[in-house]
Amino acid sequence: MYNLLSVLSVLIIISTVPIVSAEVIRGESTVPDWVKNTAGWWASEQIPDSAFLQGIQYLIKEGIMIVEIPTEIDSEAAEEVPGWVKNTAGWWAEDKIHDTTFVSGIEYLIGKGIIVVEQEVEVEESVEEVVEINDFYMEVNGGSCSYCVNWAYVGDEYYLQIETFDEQHGKYIDGVEISAKIISSGGELRHDFGEVTTDDGVYKISIIIPSMDWYAGNILSVTGEYFGVEKTIEKEFEVFKNKGLNTSKSYGAGAGGCALVSAVDVNPTGADENQPHGLTFSSSGETMFVVGSQRDKVLGYELDAAYCIATLSTPIKYAITGPTAAQLGNPTDIAFDRSGTKMFIVDKKLDNVFQFDLDAPWIITSATYSGIFSVTNQETTPTGIVFDRSGTKMFITGTEGTNKGEVNVYELTEPYIITSASHIAVYTMSITSAAPAGIVFDSSGTKMFIVDSGTDSIREYVLDVPYLTSSNSTGDGNTPSLSVTAVTGSPRDIWFDASGTKLFVLSRGASAQEITVYELTVPFLISSATIVS
Repeated sequence: MYNLLSVLSVLIIISTVPIVSAEVIRGESTVPDWVKNTAGWWASEQIPDSAFLQGIQYLIKEGIMIVEIPTEIDSEAAEEVPGWVKNTAGWWAEDKIHDTTFVSGIEYLIGKGIIVVEQEVEVEESVEEVVEINDFYMEVNGGSCSYCVNWAYVGDEYYLQIETFDEQHGKYIDGVEISAKIISSGGELRHDFGEVTTDDGVYKISIIIPSMDWYAGNILSVTGEYFGVEKTIEKEFEVFKNKGLNTSKSYGAGAGGCALVSAVDVNPTGADENQPHGLTFSSSGETMFVVGSQRDKVLGYELDAAYCIATLSTPIKYAITGPTAAQLGNPTDIAFDRSGTKMFIVDKKLDNVFQFDLDAPWIITSATYSGIFSVTNQETTPTGIVFDRSGTKMFITGTEGTNKGEVNVYELTEPYIITSASHIAVYTMSITSAAPAGIVFDSSGTKMFIVDSGTDSIREYVLDVPYLTSSNSTGDGNTPSLSVTAVTGSPRDIWFDASGTKLFVLSRGASAQEITVYELTVPFLISSATIVS
């Protein structure tokens, strides 16, 4: 941990620090790594001059860097740092030049008055530094924690990891006072971890989920305070219950009886969307989203309760916009990240995936375009999109090839950032009449469901390894399927409620655009499904 001085000046105590020519930085091991990192960031213009100068002042103050202080300062002091000094700092950060060369550049900055050094010949008593902490950075269950997820099972552990950084996000800091608790969406306290302090900038803890009383609306709330600066981060997570060793672990809060309704028209006036292709719900199930290729809009329906689609509100509409109008025209599916702050649209006009950032979670009218990713090298007719729970895998379905369907898998080095995606695998369906139109997984990632508009069915694939399509243990020939010929028109997409006992099928017919509900007696087992009529 280090302190930022309130003014850009340091005191060199001549009686305790000898003044010598620029020839030493006291041992390579005594120079903190963050100083060289800071020099490198500054050289590449990732941080301002002030942040770099503070690091240098720290070295001088601690006696790690010993410099010769000029007797006179150039009266025409430079207003900015010369470029050659930045080059020198970058080379020093990469260990390409000797310490003495770097120190010479620092002495130049002192001589020009860019770094101000005050000298005291005698010091009778210690000088108290004025400490000013402008900011710090805190991350909860970030990408560095591989076992931190937004869900947990009853009887299993829910993990949390808190990391604290300096304001440049460059290094860990200790001493941040942290309080963590789990509350319900209604504000009821479920567990209080109490006050903790990070160790080496990282704090880890877990809790065993006690019961299904926690099944809905869990919020992990973490507050950190550091020198009077306070920050709070909240993360939502779901709880599922285990039901035996041989069934899926993906059961939890789902739809109530209000979801058991006959087919619901999503375009009763004919003015909303007569070619719907994509369907999804918010994490709470209280908002339903539909996208289609006729209006090029996302339709958001506010529901009276989770998954209760019987009485649909007039949809809120978001007109899809991208970098150019030519890249849009045939939206075929929609997906969100777990927080509802990122929205993804797959469009088959030019085989693109579009990303939008939402200022308010699940509020589509707050969306702004933020990125594009082309899948044209793998799929010329993309029809479906879904992510794994970590946001580091993206799955795209389509009808690429002659009488075949594919699932292309992409790896994202940054969760839910599609511009960081790269293609890693493809699963090709061997069914000649297959025409994939949508894709979803159960919450454990061990079951993959594909809507096949070619045979008007839904296919269920069991994966031995979660979200690994090559671990499919059934194969197309033995894959269980559910015939949905009873729906009006061709099936385009599906969605399960959180319990896996309600299945919603979006279909597009010549005279009707509907969502049909199926009830499953065994969660996520489509052979147990019956249509609600």
